[in-house]
Amino acid sequence: MVDEVRAKISAASAKNREFLALLQQTDHAIPSLAQQRRLVADLEAEVKASDQRVAAVDRKRKKEFHEHEKYRDSVLKRFAYKATGKREKFEQRAAKEEQEYFEALQEEHRETEINKDVKLQLQQAKQVAADLERDVSRHNDVQRQLDELYGRVFGGPTPGYPEEDEQERVANAKTQAYQATKGKAEAETQVLKILGEGQLRMKRALGSMEEALMHSRRDMFGGGTFTDMMERNALSQAEREVMSANMLVMQAQRMSPMVRNLPQVTIDQGNLMMDVFFDNVFTDMAFHDKIKASRESVLRAAIAMDGQVAAARQRLHELEGELRMREQDMREAREKLQKVRESVFESVAGSTPPPAYEA
Repeated sequence: MVDEVRAKISAASAKNREFLALLQQTDHAIPSLAQQRRLVADLEAEVKASDQRVAAVDRKRKKEFHEHEKYRDSVLKRFAYKATGKREKFEQRAAKEEQEYFEALQEEHRETEINKDVKLQLQQAKQVAADLERDVSRHNDVQRQLDELYGRVFGGPTPGYPEEDEQERVANAKTQAYQATKGKAEAETQVLKILGEGQLRMKRALGSMEEALMHSRRDMFGGGTFTDMMERNALSQAEREVMSANMLVMQAQRMSPMVRNLPQVTIDQGNLMMDVFFDNVFTDMAFHDKIKASRESVLRAAIAMDGQVAAARQRLHELEGELRMREQDMREAREKLQKVRESVFESVAGSTPPPAYEA
């Protein structure tokens, strides 16, 4: 069995060296691409700001040209100044407008040149980013091929190379821990999104309860049938929003056992017969009190929903921190495993001339 593993290693050693050399050539690409993308984003923001400045100075230049043109071409204005003995003042004003126009012209030229330069920088930065993206793609492809090669050679127990088996076990455990945490984080992300929608529904329910109270106050002072209808409609809307929020909570609970039920909400819808046959200020006041009690019930549930959202956000924050740690552990374990496997290749290749590799 040991000889079989050595034979696999020997057969794959040439390809291993090729892959490692290619990885070394493109190792710089991943961090460089991240930096280049930040540069592109900065330049895009600068181009946007520069475009706005160019548009502003263009408007200014047109305004100054219009003022300059009025003094340059207005025979009537020139004659009026001359007739009143203010020719010198006219000349000064005309010169001032001309100076301001040329200053605006220079400012526009300057901003236009800056704009061209920034856009050229952006174009060049995007080209560099595109080149780096190709290098990253190549790097990832080579890494995938190397992983597949190592999988064929070292997958499972590797007799004669216990250090490789141990590091493979560690790497697998770290990967499983990362994947488990990743799953929890993704679930909590969905939980937070769902509960956020539920929070919005509870806010709407509270709004409907306030609307119902407003109509109820009017009803106590002779609002009439239309006010009763608006009151009932608001209460019905609040009840629908609460039901929707509870359904969203149930949906979130299927993704996370940490999500709790909302407090029971009771929204009194009143009695239509009472409104028709016994509608008076006393029944209106009594129902107003019931609506206030219902609002308090909705408010308690809304506060509980806010707490659920805050708790989910905190859980996600903690999981994201744990996920970063798990990812770092996994990456380090994989890198160490790759180094161990490289060492095995080197030791075998140093003692056995490598035959041609058959993919």
